[in-house]
Amino acid sequence: MKIVYSINSIRGLGGIQKVTLLKANALADIPQNKVYIIVTDNWMNHPLIHELSSKITFINLQINYYKDDYKSKFHQILSNFKIVNHYLKLQKTISQIRPDIIISVGQSEKHIVPLLKTNAIKIREIHFNSHYRSFTYKSKIISMFLNFLDFKVMSRGYDKIVLLTKEDKDTFFPNNNKYTYIYNPVVLPKSNNNYKNSNYVIAVGRLSVQKDFISLIKAWGIVHKECPCWKLKIVGEGPEKSILEKEIRKLNLYDSILLTGYSNNVKKEMSESSIFVMTSIFEGFPLVLLEAMSYGLPVVAFRCQFGPKDIIKEGENGFLIENRNIGNLSKKIILLIKNKQIRENMSHQALTQIKEFELSNIISQWIDLFNILITKNNTKK
Repeated sequence: MKIVYSINSIRGLGGIQKVTLLKANALADIPQNKVYIIVTDNWMNHPLIHELSSKITFINLQINYYKDDYKSKFHQILSNFKIVNHYLKLQKTISQIRPDIIISVGQSEKHIVPLLKTNAIKIREIHFNSHYRSFTYKSKIISMFLNFLDFKVMSRGYDKIVLLTKEDKDTFFPNNNKYTYIYNPVVLPKSNNNYKNSNYVIAVGRLSVQKDFISLIKAWGIVHKECPCWKLKIVGEGPEKSILEKEIRKLNLYDSILLTGYSNNVKKEMSESSIFVMTSIFEGFPLVLLEAMSYGLPVVAFRCQFGPKDIIKEGENGFLIENRNIGNLSKKIILLIKNKQIRENMSHQALTQIKEFELSNIISQWIDLFNILITKNNTKK
């Protein structure tokens, strides 16, 4: 089976790049598969977030969408017209490869793949909350219009659209068979050296409005009064850093909350913590929750759209907090801090339940989907 991943770049620190490389490498390890990764931009001075298997054929179309954007506004406008060159080069490459499957990861190529002349099955991956625009766009009219283009118009050019969560599918596309969901995978550590008696609670993510660490800091103000020996570690960088620092000073928590900045070894940070907290306003599918569970951490999260509901089993491996209730968030953190036995039980459940998201299980689901779609396509012929 020839499988093509079409993506802007495999460099950078994003979850899309990491997940794409994880899945592509695993698919390439299956003897009957030939996997290609086609990118548009590989000039960026960013590291590979995960290794690229030597079994994968890597093709750089050298579109370089954003390379000249820094020069002027005019160059930024010109970047949009590179999509024509992108289409021509991608069409030529696909015609040469003659793949069975083309997977769009939902970046610039998502507009192009539906137009390609090919007998290949066309799949689009949604690597975010399908209605994220309702959270990030100020204009509801623009948000609704773009969602209409995305999920009513462009979707017609795909054989299948794969969402990240069951909750997303059930909420927005309950009776639409073109849509399905497959979770993102996690690579389980060979061992989890979890210091369950450490006095650290950890949160990880970009310091942005979406992650809402302000709410976590406010909740920690309540936690600190009852559990003064415990510390909160927030790992990440981002534009909200100064605002978070101001809130920490305001609540007199500078000795209790650590803003550690970016870490290239988040797994070590997790293995040295006892509880994980996520306060995002919205998510696509938070891999960080899976990574925390893979290290045996009980998790506490606001029940945002989407992701936490599909991962956290209430009262078993963690707690879901409704309605962004800061008081309830602090109560659950305090409950876990004060009850070592509950932490250990939840840790055991986290390590058991995380196996559902193991890479091998997720790849099996993708292979099943490929085979179903290819069989269906051959039947039509």
